[in-house]
Amino acid sequence: MKKVSILLLLSILMQGCQQAPHEQQKVDKTPSYHVGAPIALFATYPSQAMKDLCDEKNVSEEPCKEDPLSGNLFVEQLTQSGWFDKVLPATNAADYELLIATLSAQVSNDNPVTQAQAQKTGNEGKGKVSTKPLYLTELTVQWRGIEIASRIFETPYKPNGTDKMYVQNILQAWWLRAIGKKIFSAEYLFDALGASDYKNDMTLPKQIQQFVLLDTQLYPDPFKGVISRYIHPVFEGALLDITVAPILTPLTDPKEKRLVAALQNNLNEATRMAQAQSLTLTIDAPIAPFTVDNGVFPGYSGYRIAVRAESESTETIYATTYAFEMKDKLVTLSTTFPPRIADALIKEALPQIVVPDPSPLMQTLRKLAQQ
Repeated sequence: MKKVSILLLLSILMQGCQQAPHEQQKVDKTPSYHVGAPIALFATYPSQAMKDLCDEKNVSEEPCKEDPLSGNLFVEQLTQSGWFDKVLPATNAADYELLIATLSAQVSNDNPVTQAQAQKTGNEGKGKVSTKPLYLTELTVQWRGIEIASRIFETPYKPNGTDKMYVQNILQAWWLRAIGKKIFSAEYLFDALGASDYKNDMTLPKQIQQFVLLDTQLYPDPFKGVISRYIHPVFEGALLDITVAPILTPLTDPKEKRLVAALQNNLNEATRMAQAQSLTLTIDAPIAPFTVDNGVFPGYSGYRIAVRAESESTETIYATTYAFEMKDKLVTLSTTFPPRIADALIKEALPQIVVPDPSPLMQTLRKLAQQ
């Protein structure tokens, strides 16, 4: 869909994947739910399906009216809802975008279908046809420009209705549907984009020595994959995290280059965090090869780095991180203890990890990159 700035569209007005339509019901109370991310709003052109639907319902000789509801009202009402961290009109600064298209048809006050048929046959009877507006609103959710959900809503005219009331009802109906289908959940996003199904296609050990699997969570970004945390039953600060994510750099690059770059990014982030907390960061073991022999050639060849952060007023914080590749996935194992403890855990964990095959999403992106 082609996006048009809502603010630009407003100034013009002052101067002069489709789904079946849905007529929303009155909503007395909207369930409490919040998306921890901003959303950008854009006005857009109606789809052909929406135009056809409007023409079908319209009994007037005049064509369907474009943009009968102010885009500014959608910005205002969505901002007041508190459903998102921020509502940003016409900006590319948000991953999620809501594209809005509105049309209005004139329908009969009695039976729109019967009246339309009568007009077409020339048997509309005596007197002027009595009509009222019917608003059609198409709301499309995109993630980084990729459509993940779209819906057409029908809003009947009310004698005492206002544009503000219509927009409120439209957004409430859309929000109820979004909540019901979990459109803004990581699970929905991964599925809509064709990302890997980590829940069903990934295998991790339930326990690594005394460390037990606490939870597995998808990142809100399919390109960051999934993270699983292991905890120690006695030592609260002892943690082991396993992150599995698609390899984003070209697979034609040397494997060693990719793994070293991944750990270098990890070191850069650790440096920033240490500086923010006024800690001194020391590299105990620089980035170097680390191999796990599972008895079958060639075993697991990866890289490892170990650091510690400390200050006069805090206890020393250790971090040992390992990077490996399995299929087209980067597997990162991060611990909160030095290598003398972490190495044995990694050697036990690696043979038990099974990652998903390349996802349709990454296969498509890699083919596009080769063109």
